Parts: sequence; structure tokens; C-alpha cells
Amino acid sequence: MSTRPWKAIRGLAWSGAAAAGAYVAGSYAAAVALGDALISPVGLAPGRDDRTAFLAALRQESERAEEFPHRGDPRDPVELVCTFASPGLSGRRATILFLHGKGGNATEWLPDARRALACGFNVLVPDLRGHGRSGGRFITFGLLERGDLANAVAAAKERFGIDAGRLGVHACSYGGSPALQFSAANPAVRALWLESPFGDAPAMARHYLHLKSGVPSWALGLTTRWALARADARVRRAIGLRREEGLEAMDPVRAAEKIRCPVALVFGKRDQLTLPEFLGRLEEALPRTTTVWEVAAAGHCHHEDQPLSVETEEYERRWKEFFASRLEE
Repeated sequence: MSTRPWKAIRGLAWSGAAAAGAYVAGSYAAAVALGDALISPVGLAPGRDDRTAFLAALRQESERAEEFPHRGDPRDPVELVCTFASPGLSGRRATILFLHGKGGNATEWLPDARRALACGFNVLVPDLRGHGRSGGRFITFGLLERGDLANAVAAAKERFGIDAGRLGVHACSYGGSPALQFSAANPAVRALWLESPFGDAPAMARHYLHLKSGVPSWALGLTTRWALARADARVRRAIGLRREEGLEAMDPVRAAEKIRCPVALVFGKRDQLTLPEFLGRLEEALPRTTTVWEVAAAGHCHHEDQPLSVETEEYERRWKEFFASRLEE
């Protein structure tokens, strides 16, 4: 019997093994290079931060507007910065927290803060850790941010006399992760507006690494798993956590299952950053009373084609009705 077929088979096997080895090696190298990108406060594009104009506009339209510092979560107590504004008599009003996305900062919320003030709400707009003027080496998808936000609310209560038991939250993109963790089983949060969030964290991470590197998503499966593991290990080492206490515990769906307040879930059907399919099981995990609004011609929040820009009148109407009806005395 000729040995040629067996030689060909062996050749194919060696070629396959070499290709598999190259894929594994390449995936690991990519994970080393990209792992930190998942927890970096730096976004895909440079964020704008016109702090002077932001504060000036709020001071024009409120009785009091002030930027103030506060400490972060005790496990990593960096100094954080938050902006507060009120139409006056702040203790008698509900307060809405605005949580920006990855790479963003407080100043991108100016139109929404103005709307909230005009509706009679206090506004509390933090620079999330690592962003804007806030300290911090990395983001943690709510692990530390929920403590940061609790401290911001406590500081605002002490400094401005707000009612810390009557809060609304409006979150954009990555900000939805801290919003879910902060709001889960928190009776102080009475209304939660989630815009362009994600529920399937691994799928979102894979897509983000694709956008960051230009490597096709289909080739990033193993890279994403290793990159997530490296990011988790880095955070746990930095703040002294056990494996089960790290980023893997920050599952948006599990947090959503604990939400008890009314929720508005808003996303653009043409969103190319947080793809609608990345909602995963988030929608079904939220309360049954959740209002879902898919804006057909819109993209990602705080982008040019955001729902607010595409459906301005409808967006304004829905937003005002949602918070007014849930935050009344």
C-alpha cells in the first residue's frame, strides 16, 4: 500500500496544529495588548470636556450650581468630582443622577441637566472614576462605582441638604452598568432610565475589542476570554479581592433581576457601538412594568444620531412623564 496518502494526512495534521498554535499564540498576545483596554477610562474617541461652559450654563439656569469633591469606595478611596445644581429648596426636590459612558464625563449631560432643572429636579452629575476630573486607574462596571455613587449622594445630602431617599437615575451606555449595580435593591432609586445599555458583557467586550483593534469579531473569541480574565485579575490584585468578588460578579442581568423601581429601557436600532442584540437577557430580567422604546432611526446615546436628536419631541415627552410620575412626593 502506498504511503503517500498517510504522508499527506500527516502534513495536513501538522499544518492544522501549526495554525491552531498560531491562533492560540496570537490570541494570547492580543489579550495582553488589549486586556487593559476593557477597564481603561479612555474611550474609542477623545471625549470633549468644556467644564467652564458647563458650569456657567448650570449657574444661569439654577439657584445653585457647584462642583464638589468626594471620596470613592473605601476599597479604592480616590478623590472623585461631582457637579450639583438645584432650582432652589433642594431638600424638597427629588434628585436625578446622570451617569456617562466610557471615555465620557459630566459635561456631556448639559441638555439633560437643563431639562431636569426646568422640571424642578436637583441634578447630580459625577465624573465617574477615572474620567474627567475624577481620580482612578480603571473602571469596574459598578464594582467600585456603586460605592462611589453612594458617597456622592451622601456628600450631596450633607453639603446641599438633598433628600437622599428620593433619587432618579439616567444612564448612558457603560454608565448603565454602574446604574444597575447602584439601583439593585436600593429603595432610594425610584426611577431608572437606561439608554444604550448592554446585558451580554462578553459579547459587548468582544465587539469593543473589535472596534479598538480592527480585528474581526469572529477572530477574537479566545482573545476576549483572556482579556476579560486579565482585566478581572488586575482589578482584584489592586484592591485585594477574592476571585468570586471581582468583575465577573458584575453581571448586568443579575443586577437587573434585583431592580424594583420603574425602568425605561431606550435604545437605537441603528446603534453600532452597543448593538441591540447585546441587550441579551437584560430586558426580560428587568421588572415586568419596564417601558421599552426602540427608536428605529437612532444610534448610540450622546452621539449625533442619538434618540434625543432623532425623536426630539417624543424623547422629551417620554422623559418628562417618566420622571415626573415616579419622583413625585
